[in-house]
Amino acid sequence: MDPLDQQTFDLFTRIVPGIAVATAVVVLLINAFIHRNTPRVGGKIGPRIREAPEPELPEGFSRVVCRAITNFDAAADAENFPSLKAYRRDGVTPRQGRVLVYRVVACNTRIEVPAEEPDYPRLTPIEMLALLRELPDPRLVYRLHLADGPSFLDPWLRKITGHDIRSVGNANLTGAIVLYRPDRRLGRELGLTLLHEWLHLVAFNSARPIRRFKRADAVETLPPLAYEPVSFGDRRTRVYEAWCELGEKVLGYDEAVARQAALASPVHTVVLWRHIEKILRKVPRRLASTRLDEFRVRAAFIRTEVAPKAQAARNSRRWWRRLLSSRQARG
Repeated sequence: MDPLDQQTFDLFTRIVPGIAVATAVVVLLINAFIHRNTPRVGGKIGPRIREAPEPELPEGFSRVVCRAITNFDAAADAENFPSLKAYRRDGVTPRQGRVLVYRVVACNTRIEVPAEEPDYPRLTPIEMLALLRELPDPRLVYRLHLADGPSFLDPWLRKITGHDIRSVGNANLTGAIVLYRPDRRLGRELGLTLLHEWLHLVAFNSARPIRRFKRADAVETLPPLAYEPVSFGDRRTRVYEAWCELGEKVLGYDEAVARQAALASPVHTVVLWRHIEKILRKVPRRLASTRLDEFRVRAAFIRTEVAPKAQAARNSRRWWRRLLSSRQARG
């Protein structure tokens, strides 16, 4: 290569990544400005309240501070609002409050607990940390917010679905998970809810596995979803929900349910599990899941029992496609 061309190439390779990063930052800033007054799932965290009493620091946390938060209360119903935009603008009321933010040791995850006393047996930060540590990788969760009230989106969901919907959890693209009224009496249901929302975070950041998961529909048909998900403009919503429902069963607490689900949908299961195993391998030892031994048993089962079924299903599909192609060629 000519020296001048080499210099141009080197300059180009140095400038382009910088331009891409700067563009991404500008887009994020513009998006934040446009949506600055829009209600957010999990509320809007404000400044630190320095005059608040210093809360006790439980084991497993490196820091705890009291911060202001803007929560959002919804109207009783959304019938009078013609669109979601109108509902979010006029049907949701901001409410100021305080939240205790617990920083997890050796992790960037925050657990946010309302400073006010609840009217139900809410999970403590230590109990919530125990559930967080069950996940394959807790680091994917940036904010784990415990909300004492319902989701401000529930009235709108009830309007457009016609069903009495009460959200138990939400996840969003910023790495936040919200659990609504996390009552310790729910037991493992809360663990499954957290796992389900964590799987949403995985899906949001895994475009290639999600495409493979979707393409597996050509080989096998997944069971119907427990409910039809509501899309807020993302065409992949249904795929995300199918990913989370299968993942919740395969990674859940019930070994029999996990095996049954994996054998019923082997191709989808193998796609999902291979990505989960990649995540598990990247987790530092001190943050390894407390359920790691269970996951290893599942991994062995999927390799020996499920993967051969998935391969057989793929081979059968290829054979059928070749047969159809040959018949079409013969006319």
